[in-house]
Amino acid sequence: MQPFYIRLCFSFLIAVSVIALGACVGPQGPPGPPGPSGSGGGPPYVWICAPARFANAGSNAPAEAYVFNGSSSTANVSMNILDKDGNNLAGHPIPGTSGPAQNYPGEANGVTVPLLSNHTRFEKWVMPVAGGPGFDGVTNVSFTVRVVSDQPVVVATNFQFNPWGMPNVCSLMPK
Repeated sequence: MQPFYIRLCFSFLIAVSVIALGACVGPQGPPGPPGPSGSGGGPPYVWICAPARFANAGSNAPAEAYVFNGSSSTANVSMNILDKDGNNLAGHPIPGTSGPAQNYPGEANGVTVPLLSNHTRFEKWVMPVAGGPGFDGVTNVSFTVRVVSDQPVVVATNFQFNPWGMPNVCSLMPK
């Protein structure tokens, strides 16, 4: 049986995600044929989750990302974990991991994977060591998670630096 605080955090994450899905439709244009005028900006939808690191963290804590496709169509989704300069870290080694080193998940820029309607994509990795001897706190350190989709989706992260984690509903980037 899961501890109460894990069930509470998970319930909170789901509730906030449902609210965010309904709230992030965007402005509606005048009636007319489908297209950008009535789509609230339309695709691509870009979600930003920040921060995606812990300052001076001396160990690798669990990290998770959730992407829920509530649309009626399959979404084409790309998840990118970015460093402070916006470089995609997909496939790069995560600082502090060993035996063997773990790499960041995600896709190359512009590459998408399908996410079926009413399905959730779940990615799990570990946070980088961002401080201490031998770590500069910048090289291959995640700062932001970016999710790009051609359908409206909900994106959230959970960085478990303490027993309760840090659930975070990500923000839809304005156009």
